[in-house]
Amino acid sequence: MTNLRRFIGKWNELSGSAKLTFIKAATSLLLVKLGLALLPFSSFRKVFHWFTKTKSVEELPQAQIDQTVWAVDTAANLLPFELLCLPRALATKYLLRKVPSMTLEIGIEVNPAKSFEAHAWIEKNGNIIIGDWPDSVSYKRLWVWE
Repeated sequence: MTNLRRFIGKWNELSGSAKLTFIKAATSLLLVKLGLALLPFSSFRKVFHWFTKTKSVEELPQAQIDQTVWAVDTAANLLPFELLCLPRALATKYLLRKVPSMTLEIGIEVNPAKSFEAHAWIEKNGNIIIGDWPDSVSYKRLWVWE
């Protein structure tokens, strides 16, 4: 509840474009969550690919990319269901689909003492923009979705 109260206070300070980005992020997260819940992954992947396919590329300012990442993370934390790394990465990938050199990465944690743990993140030119992890954790990349 305090997250929501804090967000409502910040909402009034947001610009119109930031508010629109947040609404797009929340909608994208809802649709991704619904798609992942209702469709087999192979079907979801085809549908997602169709929605993210674009012929144009557009380099966005870092501030706009950061705003999108903030909107996805904030919406994911405020929505009343669990949205872990994969829905967040997919929503970010969709919202930034025209940005070149953007990849969705999926990997597994390299730690024999722990059980299997997968993670998804987005990279732009080799830099993680969403889904970063602490230095004490190491992931081995298994799959790259461009």
